[in-house]
Amino acid sequence: MKSSRQILGLPVMSIEEGLQIGEADHLVLNQRGAVDFLLVKDRAWYLGLKAVPFNAVQGFGENALTVAASSTLIPAKDSSQAVELLEKGFHLNGLKVISNKGKILGSVSEYYIDETTGNIAGCQIIPKDSESPAGIIPRQYILSFGLDCLVVEDGAEGRLVSALEGTVEAASAAGYQPVITEETAAAPKTKSASAGKQDEDTQPVKALEHFEEQQRRYLLGKKVTMRILADDGDIIAEEGQTITVEMIEKAVAADKYVQLTLNVRE
Repeated sequence: MKSSRQILGLPVMSIEEGLQIGEADHLVLNQRGAVDFLLVKDRAWYLGLKAVPFNAVQGFGENALTVAASSTLIPAKDSSQAVELLEKGFHLNGLKVISNKGKILGSVSEYYIDETTGNIAGCQIIPKDSESPAGIIPRQYILSFGLDCLVVEDGAEGRLVSALEGTVEAASAAGYQPVITEETAAAPKTKSASAGKQDEDTQPVKALEHFEEQQRRYLLGKKVTMRILADDGDIIAEEGQTITVEMIEKAVAADKYVQLTLNVRE
């Protein structure tokens, strides 16, 4: 079991060539609650991200991901299935969590993936009016993965766990059975071992900031090849428009940055 942070930023290695062929940049989710594709940023990142089916990743190590060969990667824009999912905009981090009885529990701050199947095994939740995660909702209590919210069983807030079986964090989680209460939300914040692990997990993401800045510079002045809309219908870019800093920021805010990078020309 891996968290998304433990995957993103890892180098992607070709077994056949013995070379690093890129870095894990984005997980493409479907509405069934699984990862279908991994988007990879390679040396030719300025030409767009590459896609690899999640089931084609042969190894999920602590230090790298492995695929059979560099030919496993294809331009993301050439994968109709990947583009379709990206256009739909399925995501988890930041998604509102609501029970089937209509009670808002908080929002998703992280999710965990079964490396064998690609299925989402659980979602970490931050209660409303709090900044600290309260625990993880296991998959069996999740009813649906929507564009606007994650729907869970009524009472799921009382079934949170600190770690899922098979994760690194599980080794130090014995006996932890948190429940979201007003007292829990108001409790003083302490830095736990799992919080320290999260700090470590953010380091690969920070290492990508330099590359992301280069990619943004590359995009400036390019032309958009299709209309790009936010989930609420707001127009981010029209076909033929020149990409500006403001357009990029708007795409990032609407979680449409990847779609923008895949649809540009000189």
